[in-house]
Amino acid sequence: MKLTTLQKSLLLTLGLGSFLAAPLRADLNSDLAFSAFTNVDVNSLAAGNVLQARGGLLNFARGITTQSLYIIDAAPGDVQAKLIHWDPATHSELKVWIHKPLPANPTAADFNLGSLPDNSSVQYQIDATAKLDPNSPALQLNKNEAQLIATAAAQKGDPKALYASLWSQILAGRIASFLRGTAGSDSDIASSGDIRPLTDVKNLFHADNKVYQQYQRLLNLTPLKALPGAISAPLPPNLYYECFDVEGSAALGTGVIYQAASGTSIQSADIEYYINSGIYAEVELEQLWPITVNGKNETLVWREDLVSAPNIAYLHGTERLASGMIMLQETKQGIEAFRAEFK
Repeated sequence: MKLTTLQKSLLLTLGLGSFLAAPLRADLNSDLAFSAFTNVDVNSLAAGNVLQARGGLLNFARGITTQSLYIIDAAPGDVQAKLIHWDPATHSELKVWIHKPLPANPTAADFNLGSLPDNSSVQYQIDATAKLDPNSPALQLNKNEAQLIATAAAQKGDPKALYASLWSQILAGRIASFLRGTAGSDSDIASSGDIRPLTDVKNLFHADNKVYQQYQRLLNLTPLKALPGAISAPLPPNLYYECFDVEGSAALGTGVIYQAASGTSIQSADIEYYINSGIYAEVELEQLWPITVNGKNETLVWREDLVSAPNIAYLHGTERLASGMIMLQETKQGIEAFRAEFK
């Protein structure tokens, strides 16, 4: 979910009677102390509203962040499972062309890029692959990947088949590197200097120290190893790949979801650590608390979306403000599509 990866108003009707005077969660504001939200009106959230906040200026120039808070009419365990298994491609308004889970150690054969829709967004990817200049690639690739594509494209095969075959290999290689813990050395050719996508992911995490402290235990149980020290029991990865639209052009990427209990809550981190166009990295964090409103057991969801993109560093003033507002709108759209799955 992935940033991408980030997506009108769906109301949770809790009956015609009045709400209880207070939710059965007296420590709510304490739970949310790390977040942008204070003095939360749970009754408003239970009525279907989504509370949102733009992030401030980060110490990471090309990073941008937003936070959201909402309630889902389901138990936390059900929401946790849906975060892993949800297919945003079933909601056409999100413009996710494909989103598929992957096995624990995927190979190129596990990708089905030949099933992508025939539209102008996807065609951009196909054309950019077939015409790729390895010295100045239009897509985000390292030198070896760019040369692989250029060599294969020189044989003048079917562009769509070429795209599906080559990117299946490249994505499988990126996943293998991540799982080995060597993705930190992966770098992509960029006009402003090579980009290390995993470094961007770590910079996004460190951009908000309160959130980082909240999630550092979970992150340290992943190949990101956000904290120093050896890990004896890493979390199992939930791998996926997807293709989604970014301002009219498709982007292809791969990510992983990690989840763990945190006291009475559940934390989830969706990390799209490699994207081949338009965005360098996306992170979606959720924390799920059980909450009782009007006698119903539901889930309070806090979410933060963090994105690293090449153009963000050049935005200032009203342009950056507008970018944040667009991100909030897209995030809310995604939340409402996700919440509709529980109707």
